[in-house]
Amino acid sequence: FLLEPTSSPLGASLRERILKRFPKSKFYSYAPFAPENEAEGTQIAFGEPLQVDYNFEKAAVVLSLDSDFLAALPNQLRYAHDFTRHRDGEGEGEMNRLYVAETSLSVTGGFADNRLRLKPSDIANFAIAIASELSVGGPPPTPLDDKQTKWAKAVARDLLANRGKSLIVAGFRQPAEIHALVHAMNSALGNLGETVLLRKPVLSDSTSGPRALKSLVSEIQQGQVDTLLITAYNPVYAAPKDFDLAALLPKVPNVIYWGAYDDETSQHTRWFLPAAHPLEAWGDARAIDGSISFVQPLIRPLFHGINSIDVLAAFVDDSDPGAHAHLKSFWKGKHSGSLSFEAEWDGWLAEGMVANSNYPTEKRVLQVDQVRSSIQRHVLKVQDAAKNQSAGSFEVNLIPDYKVYDGRFANNAWLQEIPDPMTKVTWDNAALLSRVTAEKLGVQKDDVVILSYRGQTLEASVFILPGHADQAVTLALGYGRTGGEAVARNAGFNAYALQFSDALWFGPGLSVSKTHKKYPLANTQEHWTMDGRALAIETRIEDFEKNPKFLETLREPLPSLYAPVPYEGYKWGMAIDLSRCTGCTACVVACQSENNIPVVGKEGVSRTREMHWLRIDRYFSSPPGSGGPGDESPKMLDDPSVISQPVACVHCENAPCEYVCPVNATVHSDEGLNDMVYNRCIGTRYCANNCPYKVRRFNFLAYNTKKSATEKMLMNPDVTVRARGVMEKCTYCVQRIEQKRIQSRIEGRKIAGGELKTACQQACPTTAIVFGDLNDSASEVSQLKASERRYNLLHNLNTNPRTGYLARLKNPNPELA
Repeated sequence: FLLEPTSSPLGASLRERILKRFPKSKFYSYAPFAPENEAEGTQIAFGEPLQVDYNFEKAAVVLSLDSDFLAALPNQLRYAHDFTRHRDGEGEGEMNRLYVAETSLSVTGGFADNRLRLKPSDIANFAIAIASELSVGGPPPTPLDDKQTKWAKAVARDLLANRGKSLIVAGFRQPAEIHALVHAMNSALGNLGETVLLRKPVLSDSTSGPRALKSLVSEIQQGQVDTLLITAYNPVYAAPKDFDLAALLPKVPNVIYWGAYDDETSQHTRWFLPAAHPLEAWGDARAIDGSISFVQPLIRPLFHGINSIDVLAAFVDDSDPGAHAHLKSFWKGKHSGSLSFEAEWDGWLAEGMVANSNYPTEKRVLQVDQVRSSIQRHVLKVQDAAKNQSAGSFEVNLIPDYKVYDGRFANNAWLQEIPDPMTKVTWDNAALLSRVTAEKLGVQKDDVVILSYRGQTLEASVFILPGHADQAVTLALGYGRTGGEAVARNAGFNAYALQFSDALWFGPGLSVSKTHKKYPLANTQEHWTMDGRALAIETRIEDFEKNPKFLETLREPLPSLYAPVPYEGYKWGMAIDLSRCTGCTACVVACQSENNIPVVGKEGVSRTREMHWLRIDRYFSSPPGSGGPGDESPKMLDDPSVISQPVACVHCENAPCEYVCPVNATVHSDEGLNDMVYNRCIGTRYCANNCPYKVRRFNFLAYNTKKSATEKMLMNPDVTVRARGVMEKCTYCVQRIEQKRIQSRIEGRKIAGGELKTACQQACPTTAIVFGDLNDSASEVSQLKASERRYNLLHNLNTNPRTGYLARLKNPNPELA
């Protein structure tokens, strides 16, 4: 059995039952981004694999060593929520501080107060230098350059000044030895049990990476496998290339593959079982803290998909009662409460989880000698690798993709068309380079280069990313698909071709050569630009405290020919806090789902015709206090400050779009919404030309025709499906407003504060977006609008927008400014 790593208690039980019935069977677990290094790191540090959880709410100072915890960890939603609670400088407690050391600019790196760009091989040495400054025993670091030395000393001082309320986090790609060293540093800082929590592992297998797969490969090569059942995600595509599963699987007489798509693995198997979608399936799972939750289907399987529980249960139960019966029977055996099982079961399903089922935190003693010896071995291994690196070569750096993850979501057109949070590239990945590296190679954006690594070659298009480390090339995994998935096929470049079991994420020895070919990337960064004005504003918290009214001129009333309109009932408005927005784009996908927004494909995006009602503008600038926000010199782009700003229709009181529409299709409601009457629109596009925020979208093509019956089920029935030739835009989710209005009228009351949320607000993990009634002075949106950090976007145009922005505050270390 080659299974996906799982935390399902029922899944673990079925495995035990299969082993009893078939004692010679073997189970292996594999996922491309398995937390194998983290588990091995706890094994080194504490003598056993443990689940590591973090309490960012308690952390005043955070050091991230290649950890994208705001966007790429299993618990990212809670981590993002907890970390950003102390980012606005106005809540309880002092504002926290974030240091990030990484190679390629990430969501977490873009949110950092201080960011250090390093080659992949330098991150471990920087961690050792920090450990040395913290007096954690181990080998001395390889000599650092002046900037890295300054960083190590300053960060260590800040961590020591915040014992018990600091936190060091290593990314899952870092070696196990670095994870063990991080545990030693957190232990020395008194963070264990405070900001670092240890628990019993929630996954059935602590080994679910290349080591597990290597054992299976060896057994196949020796002809020991008669029947292989695969439920792991597409291993032919996503396994390291030195395993070459495409050539090995034909050697197994019976290969059964359970999957959602006709992908690369299904083409090399004898039997294919169509998987039920998670929204069609029953199941259970443990969260990162051990809490048990239940997976409940929202719909019957549309195409007779099979649940993973049914697949495993078929080996132990000939009666086939179904996944629901297996799940209920399993948990009935766990019942021990005062209520009847049926009452308790109904309660669990209603709540979605089992109360108080989380694992308690564990106390463990650090094994200092084991950590020291493991770091010593790691240093020697790195030094040996450096000796064999040819002069002038580069380091390869492989990362998860923000949109398609490890490739499993590549057939989802919504995700393909979402711009990457940092590069703003859609429908592709790219070879990410720094400015200096690109100049050294003589390449520009969209140039095709040949990447050669350990005998493997890959062609990829170049994207020059500010903030990227020199002498390294970053590629996102998950693209370059060749299976039968129509949307995923041939989008981007298959970076798995450069992945090896002993160098999963990065390694030296990459050579890069220029070709004379071009591969244009569909990039949205320059679409709908409003540059040259006060847009996404950030400042240091110390400067804000000295002059809290520095934004007053960007919100004070201006003279106007418009007469003020009184709003007797509701007065809807929105506030967007840039101190909390990470730029993750969850709000964009939520808006697309809620409002039946079509995808236009790579060609459409290349022609500036993407239909998203909500976009995330990402800006690079010089860090606050370093050289002025207008500094766009090449040197500034090597180490830029990054800020993301969500922009949708801001529902202007003095709306420039309204008085140019010849058919009165765009009108103002008596509650302040800038409404769109689709049936009146004749597509003149005057409103879009007159909109300074560039947030109106025109249907150039008939995107919503010829839908199958199943595809029509995708549409939200509460929102009109627009036709070709119609202008559309954000409506503050007016359908949700009307739903709550009807409910409140039936109940004879007003809509209560907080009960009405827009789709973007509901999806935001950091609560950066707040919507509500401005006539209610107690509402959260009213309080945010009264903040000294609030300003109006393009205020000088006097559009008097209903959406206000709150400037981002940063808390950089003065020693590193």
